[in-house]
Amino acid sequence: MKTMVERQTIIHMYRVDGYSKRYISRELHISRHTVDHVLAEYEAALKSTDPDDALGDLLTIQPHYDSSRRKPRKLTLEIKNEIDSCLHKNAVKVAMGMRKQRMLKKGIIPKF
Repeated sequence: MKTMVERQTIIHMYRVDGYSKRYISRELHISRHTVDHVLAEYEAALKSTDPDDALGDLLTIQPHYDSSRRKPRKLTLEIKNEIDSCLHKNAVKVAMGMRKQRMLKKGIIPKF
């Protein structure tokens, strides 16, 4: 689910600027299916019996996330070893003067 500003940006880029869905997804770094979903909601709101209220609801309602089924991550030995390996590689790169070549936090955390 996208924020209100992101929804407005997607709709503006599509309707006013005339960009394709694929271009919008590349520029905003989001899935093309997400762009398609937001635009489908927008088109449905335009076709409703009261488009002004429907558009107001679409563009102003805060997104709601259901996190009740999420489970906490467990730090296993395999993940710990992978993180240690990445930190060691970062230390080597810093020692070689390649500080901009280090991995970021989001790149170090493995997606197991």
